Amino acid sequence: MVKGSAFQDGNNHLFCTEVSTGVKSDSFGASAEAKYNSSLYRYCGDAGDLKLLNAGLGAKAAANTIDGLKAKVEARYDLVDYEAGGFKSKFGVSADTGGSIGSNGVEAKVAGIGFKLGKEIGVSLPFGEISFDLGKLF
Repeated sequence: MVKGSAFQDGNNHLFCTEVSTGVKSDSFGASAEAKYNSSLYRYCGDAGDLKLLNAGLGAKAAANTIDGLKAKVEARYDLVDYEAGGFKSKFGVSADTGGSIGSNGVEAKVAGIGFKLGKEIGVSLPFGEISFDLGKLF
């Protein structure tokens, strides 16, 4: 993963960009992913992770005995993206599409509309999403 900011002052970042790619293959299965994310402003500290005017693109495919099956494509532009503890929320435009089934639960999305049920519970709409990671909350 490569991260960079044009300006950083402690936990405050301006023009923050993250890029990651990866391919993994072992006796349990295989996975491949690529992600790009860019934020105008990001705060990352004890109060959580806040991103303003955040855009992201990504793709992931996996089939292994630990994580199960995953296939997803992500394309989104969020006005606000906030995560703290086990709480996650995003407000913006999303066309995320894909699904997964595995030991952590089930997730399905089509054109930004979907749900998560399992260790993480949440609902997604084309203009935002909210979820709770029960493993982090309790």
